[in-house]
Amino acid sequence: MRIFLLTKTPQNERTKLCLRLLASSEDALVYLAGDGVYNLLGRGEEPGGIRQAANQADKSLTVLVPRHRILASREDLEARGISADGKATVPADFYDRLVDDMMREGSRIYTF
Repeated sequence: MRIFLLTKTPQNERTKLCLRLLASSEDALVYLAGDGVYNLLGRGEEPGGIRQAANQADKSLTVLVPRHRILASREDLEARGISADGKATVPADFYDRLVDDMMREGSRIYTF
């Protein structure tokens, strides 16, 4: 299993790199924290309803990874006024699960 901790917004270059790596990974588990929760918004949306131009060849996180393999921090969703809308699992013990998975799969952790 490969664990990805994504804390960057969708328009960040590091997020784009993360998505390229996710596209080639069949066993990815993605944790969204901080501004990474913005990756659950609709394609091309930014905070405040502004739409950005998106390269149509790029795929969004929710297209690349099934819902049950995406975990989002409840606190970060609430702080940013975002709803998971069935696109991610929102566990009450987000950070406990992250640490447990990191301890089990320590050699395959990617942070963005």
